[in-house]
Order: sequence, then C-alpha cells, then structure tokens
Amino acid sequence: MKISSKTKLLLNILLLVVILGIMFYLLQNSFGEILAELKSTSIYALITVFVCGTLYLIVEGLNIKTLAEPFTHDFKAQDGFFAVCYYTFYRVVTFGAGTLISEVNYYRRKGLRLSDGVGVTALHMVMYKLALLFYALLGLIIQFSLFYDKAPNMIPLILAGMVVTFLIIAVLLLLSLSLNLQVFFVKVTNKLFKSQRLRNIVDKVNLQVYSLRIAVNGILKERPRIFKIFLLNLAKMAIWYVLPYFVLVENHPSLDFLLVFSLISFTVILAGVIPTPAGIGSFEFVYLLLFKPLVGTVDSVSSMLLYRFATYLWPFLLGFIYVLWDKRKTIKGELKELKD
Repeated sequence: MKISSKTKLLLNILLLVVILGIMFYLLQNSFGEILAELKSTSIYALITVFVCGTLYLIVEGLNIKTLAEPFTHDFKAQDGFFAVCYYTFYRVVTFGAGTLISEVNYYRRKGLRLSDGVGVTALHMVMYKLALLFYALLGLIIQFSLFYDKAPNMIPLILAGMVVTFLIIAVLLLLSLSLNLQVFFVKVTNKLFKSQRLRNIVDKVNLQVYSLRIAVNGILKERPRIFKIFLLNLAKMAIWYVLPYFVLVENHPSLDFLLVFSLISFTVILAGVIPTPAGIGSFEFVYLLLFKPLVGTVDSVSSMLLYRFATYLWPFLLGFIYVLWDKRKTIKGELKELKD
C-alpha cells in the first residue's frame, strides 16, 4: 500500500513539474505576443477584454451546470466555471488532444458516471456548434449583398464551413442516440473478438454506450432545459462576438457593428472546421483574412491578439491556477496517507 502511495505521489509531483515546464515554455514563446499587446493596450480596451473574458466564463459555467443538473444536484455554477478553465488548460498544454478527455474527467470527478460525462460533453459540443451555425447563418443573411459585391469568393467558403459544422452536429447526435448503430457495433465486435477477455471489455463498452444514449435522450426530452441551454450558448457566443467591435471602435468610430459581428462569426465557424492543433493557426489566418481589408494590418493583428487573450489565454491562466491548487491538495492528501 505504501509503495502504491509513494508511486502516486511521485507521479503527481512529476506531472506538476511537467505542467510548470509547459507553462513556462508557453509564456516564453506562444503567448509572448499576446502579453506584449496587453502592455500597449489602452485601459478601456483592457477593461473590455477582461470583462468579456470573465463574463463568458460565468455564462458558460451556467450552461454547463444546466447540462449536468439532470445527473447530479451537487453541480454548481462555479463548478461549471472551473470546468471551462480546467479543460481549456489541458486543451492548451496537450495542443487540443486532451480537451474532450479532460472535460469528461472533470465531470467524473464531480460525481457523474462516465457515460453521463460523455453525454454532457457531447451535448455541450452540439449546442456550441448550433450557436455557431445560428450566428453564421444570421450574419450571411445580413451581409449577403455586401459579400456578393465585394468578396463573392468568400460566400462558398462560409457555406462550406456551415455545412461541415452541421455534419459535425449530425454525427455527434447519431453516435449518441442511434440504437441501430449500437446494434451494428455489437454485431461487428461479436464477429471480430472471440476471446472471453476481449468480449468482457466489449460488453463494458457497450453498456457505457447504452448508458450514453439514455443520458442524451433524457436531456433532449426536457424541452425547456434544451431551449435554456441553446439561449445560454447564444449568449456566451454573443459575448465573444462583440469583443472585436469594442476593441476596434476606439480607432475606427464609423465601424459597422453588425458587419464586425458577422465577420467574427464567420471567422469562428471557418476556423472550427480547419484541422490544426487546438485551433491554433487556423483562427489567426481566417481572422486576418477577413479583418485586414476592414481595419488594416496593425489594428486587425492587435484586435486578434486581444480576442485571443479573452477567449484563450485568460481561461487558460485561471485553469492553471485551478490545476495547481488541485495538485497541491492531491499531493498533501498523499503525503498524509504516507505518514499514516
């Protein structure tokens, strides 16, 4: 037992050292430009960035709480708040690979079963993508004549991004809800795996898939809850989408609010379907492509860095503090266990 406790303690200390190393590397390299931009930003813009970044986390926390409530009554809005910070932190340090795993793991640690956690994560993604689709469609309707005259080549790209987003939503719902798909999975695995050990593993996976389908079905049947979740997703994305306008309008007083709102909605939906690690690179490319003709290179780069801070670096930093606190608590518990 003591060897096991020592091993766990050493692994947690090692993980903490790795996290600190990655944090130092990111601050020295990837986040250097963003932090430099913050130093040269006006007080008005800084306040706007921090308010929007924090308000988004609060609304997203309420959104996650509403999703998780059917499975545990102990899940609070503050748990949802730190869930965002937690999986954003792991999204950054794993370059996107650990985002979904860390989100499911957070729910499991808060008392949700694995299948329920996967169900909440899947619906979380679906409702987020629906909000992206809604705003992109609305933006395209409002700005169609402008794009048709000034940048007709962008219309097919935006439509392609919307179609891919819709397909992602459809696939997620199909994987979560389809009984036929589950039956097909059972038939295929029964033919492929003959040993009892592998069959036992398959049976456990099948039970989790069944529980996932029940969990997702249960939430979807609560129409008022789903409508509330959809509205919360619209609200959280609106907080992100107003940020570029408030940052840019200081130097561009005649800027059209609806145009900027539409452009950022197109940016997010296009960046979300371009496969790059954690969305890094794709967002910057699309943002500059759409905003440079409107406000010039300097202001488009500046506003992009501030947007990245509010939506990416700020929750990451809060997540870093949360993970440090959590690891400290875990290590203290394991030290106490060793002494006992």
